[in-house]
Amino acid sequence: MKRVTTEQVHALKLAELGLTGKSTVLTSDEAIAAALRRAAGLLCPCSPRTLVRVVTGPLEALVDDVGVLADRVEEMTDALLSFGDLIESRELLDEESNRRRVVYAAPPAFVARSNGGVLLIGVAPDGLSPLTAELSERVEVSKHVRCIPSGPDDARGALAQLGLLELQPDAWLKAPAAEPAQHMLARYDGLLDRAGASGAMPELVVLDPTEPVRYYRGRWSAPKALDGRYVGRRTQAYGADLWCYVELRAGEAERFIDLPPAQSRWRGCDDAWRLQMAIDAVRGSPQLVRATARGEGTLLEVFSPVPMWCRRRWDALGDPVEQEKCLFAYMIPTHEISEELRFAEQMLWLTRVA
Repeated sequence: MKRVTTEQVHALKLAELGLTGKSTVLTSDEAIAAALRRAAGLLCPCSPRTLVRVVTGPLEALVDDVGVLADRVEEMTDALLSFGDLIESRELLDEESNRRRVVYAAPPAFVARSNGGVLLIGVAPDGLSPLTAELSERVEVSKHVRCIPSGPDDARGALAQLGLLELQPDAWLKAPAAEPAQHMLARYDGLLDRAGASGAMPELVVLDPTEPVRYYRGRWSAPKALDGRYVGRRTQAYGADLWCYVELRAGEAERFIDLPPAQSRWRGCDDAWRLQMAIDAVRGSPQLVRATARGEGTLLEVFSPVPMWCRRRWDALGDPVEQEKCLFAYMIPTHEISEELRFAEQMLWLTRVA
């Protein structure tokens, strides 16, 4: 029996994931994203929890805190859903309309970037990459994003010849129309006005708009003795917790609607996060964005989750980077930053902070 070192294990498995020279450890964001794509190519359709469990298990011996690792894998699963590598659906389970989240692997595709490069999207069935060795060498990875930078040859033509579907940027982004925060809030309040009385919701948690907008996780709490209308999450018999908009009186649910509503084409979390942004803006405590010049680019920092159509826009325009004291950050070309701040203000009602 031959013994291998920890470093050799990392190198072998990174090579299997196609990350030789692109990552150094299996617990990096890039490796976790690649492992999720590999698992999706083998297991989908399946629940998001299945993907998280399958990827987390083999990595447990490499980390000190398994809970933190599972959270990171779950966050990366959401990032792949936002980016378009995975597609989320809901399946009806029983006559009481209980549904569970199911994810499918998107077919291999690409989107042209404004800088001349291309973004790679989707999952190769059975983990077999459709790219040639030459194209694979040119792929750059940053967290969940894979791109081929612009070069002297035609990457778009080569990818199309290999059978990858080219997605038009507008169709991939799928952004809704801009509207005032008051209009969105009024629309969802109208839906909640028409909802019937709810039963008990013992494990309900809600986003408390009185808590600081700079710390998203700290805004979640039990209803306690709250009154009013809140974005929340409720448990169901099967599957992950559901997003909802709920009316509370003395901490007890009186009525609610599940998110997304029937007429929405977005995910529940996308509707919920944008609705919370509208609530905060109407309250006079809007969520925040920060832009700081860094060399040839500008660092864009955000403190709360944003809908998938926003993440896709920034994935296409910039590069995700590690940054402390914010939820996520992108390095955006400086000549584009004014437009992105305008986009964040008009679409998400974010306010720039120093």
